[in-house]
Amino acid sequence: MFNRIVTHDDFDGVASAALTGYFMQIERVAFAGPGDIQNARVSTGQADIVCDLPYPLQCGMWFDHHEANLEEVRLRGIDPDSLPGLRLAAPSCARVVLEWFGREFEIEPDLETLTAEADRIDSFGYQSIEEWRAESPAHALDSALKYREGAPAERREFLRRVTASLVDEGLEATAASSEAVAKAEAFRRDEERMLKVIQDSFGYLDPEHEIILLDFTGHARRAAVVKNLAQLIDPAALAVLEVNSMFERGVKTTDLVFSMSLNIASFSRPESRDLGAIMRALDIGSGHAGAASGRVACGSKPEMLKALRRTLDDILAEWRRQGAAGA
Repeated sequence: MFNRIVTHDDFDGVASAALTGYFMQIERVAFAGPGDIQNARVSTGQADIVCDLPYPLQCGMWFDHHEANLEEVRLRGIDPDSLPGLRLAAPSCARVVLEWFGREFEIEPDLETLTAEADRIDSFGYQSIEEWRAESPAHALDSALKYREGAPAERREFLRRVTASLVDEGLEATAASSEAVAKAEAFRRDEERMLKVIQDSFGYLDPEHEIILLDFTGHARRAAVVKNLAQLIDPAALAVLEVNSMFERGVKTTDLVFSMSLNIASFSRPESRDLGAIMRALDIGSGHAGAASGRVACGSKPEMLKALRRTLDDILAEWRRQGAAGA
């Protein structure tokens, strides 16, 4: 009945595909980003199982954990509960997949371990900087998957090999493969470059220094960084907000992209924050409580500059409102 899995091209997506393929005995896997599904650049049908991505025009089963994707389905006039598969507010899509198949199958310890690592990585659920930066098979494999140099087709083949290996060999052996080790080491070297880029644009959104602001709108090319690295510069900051210009096929536009995530320091604070709610309140996007993004369309550079200042002010106002409400 099902012959292919279409999944996100990150650790959680790969883990979700590995689990789904294991239980459904499916070997064919295709990888995509959310935009590929939203813009119908990937064709899916009733024989496809979609994981960790927005709901496409059609598919046979859908597993997801993003509230924004559920809301988008409702806006299309579809009841998410009527769709085959499972959607839950979970730290990872892999957890949703395991919950579904755990209703019928006994879950082996190595599959639970893989899912727990996907939970931690996808939700950024770390208790300290040291835990986040600790060497482990999951962290090494996550770094390898984040390395994107080279031809797209070669990367897709690597993702397929990793997905198959997670089932056949396990997490530790997969992360220890010579290919994964080389990519992980290359990504870590690239992190050093990212930190320099972050340092050059490092600032704060607020005078209390709760939110790190990385404004890359002045760059001629999109800044390719992992914004979470900013908390290595200031571990006490509660969140990091990255702002980029939108690029279409490498060409800079006047549209703005906002991406925000909670830092590890925020998890010890008594007040709770929901970054997805901030983006939804501003009607520019959505996301998880711990990570969210949004987009603001602008018709000209002067309009973009006004929208940038206004949106930054609005994000800070919502942040403070949540803090006051949760104190």
